Amino acid sequence: MGVSGVRKIIEFDPTGSACQIAGIVTDFDSDAHFNLREKKSYERFTQFGLAAAFQAAEEAELQELEDDSGEIGVIMGTGVGGITSYAKAYDALFAGPEERPIDAYTIPRIMNSAVSSAIAISLGLRGPNFTLNTACSSGGNAVGQAMQWIREGRTRAVICGGTEAPVTYGLLRAWDALGVLSRKHNGTPETACRPFDKNRSGFVLAEGAAVLVLESLESAQKRNVPVLGEIAGFGSNCDATSLTNPDENGVADAIRLALDDAELNPEDIGYINAHGTGTRLNDPLECRAIHQIFGGRAATLPVSSNKSVFGHSMGASSALEALATLLAVQNDCAPPTLNCDYQDPECAIDTVSHNSRKVTIDAALSNSFAFGGSNAVLAFRKWKP
Repeated sequence: MGVSGVRKIIEFDPTGSACQIAGIVTDFDSDAHFNLREKKSYERFTQFGLAAAFQAAEEAELQELEDDSGEIGVIMGTGVGGITSYAKAYDALFAGPEERPIDAYTIPRIMNSAVSSAIAISLGLRGPNFTLNTACSSGGNAVGQAMQWIREGRTRAVICGGTEAPVTYGLLRAWDALGVLSRKHNGTPETACRPFDKNRSGFVLAEGAAVLVLESLESAQKRNVPVLGEIAGFGSNCDATSLTNPDENGVADAIRLALDDAELNPEDIGYINAHGTGTRLNDPLECRAIHQIFGGRAATLPVSSNKSVFGHSMGASSALEALATLLAVQNDCAPPTLNCDYQDPECAIDTVSHNSRKVTIDAALSNSFAFGGSNAVLAFRKWKP
């Protein structure tokens, strides 16, 4: 059974916002990962990304490599990067009767590319190094691009994923002004994000990071390291319609591109990890796109939203969902959609409501759709030696 990570915000006073809840990482101890100078240099989103990269590199046994010879790359996604340091610099100049000195570490902290660079520096990786920003699909596009680098022979392995720490008063108010945050559940935060439910009222802002190590099969077998699954396909496109409203046909086309790239048919898919924001507009539109591709089977195909558990961590959300999809395939277990108590008739799918479900999953999709119409869909397949 899923347990919600959404709670009341206590890190700052949120009372000026109609939404006063968020998905907060509560057990992160920066002292366990970084020295004093590093903590001064790294914004919270960079710290998250680095800590996750260390975990991924350790599990992939990359630390055993003495020299990567430029064959291991890094590509990370983030939506807003070092937003906290921007705010502090602004306050130093304008939030008072006179200017105050700006922190000398401001520039390295605000750089979106700080996270991918810090990963490469910390692990000694001299391959291609990029930070990608396509709003909420950033992490998914980063994973997809990493796969393409390996296919093209540019790298034999890539550390990739997404990281975000956007839960600040300024961003909370900005998203609230747009009218897309859940405002009705401040007293019961765990019930706030309700994808596919007819009483859904918006998404919940969140933070977090997820990092994967992608590696060519030849390299992994040569190193004799465990293979958790196969990333089989990637579909990326742009709706070219609206900065804020997704387009059903563009979303369906991204799904189709991922299936074609993976050489999978719709009937091969056993689970879909949905974008599933819990907004009035997005959920039924995504369901219609799924019906476009899967036809009559769409009503019985397990589809769930991790955002009901984590909240929406913007650029990191698609990386977290990619990791969840990989684990679903590996363990033949579809994660749940929380809070879908009264399913919207317009969302005619199997939402895996309330509890995870054991189900055979040989292949699965992870959907991510972002502002600006930037779509990313990843296809994962069970590894069968």
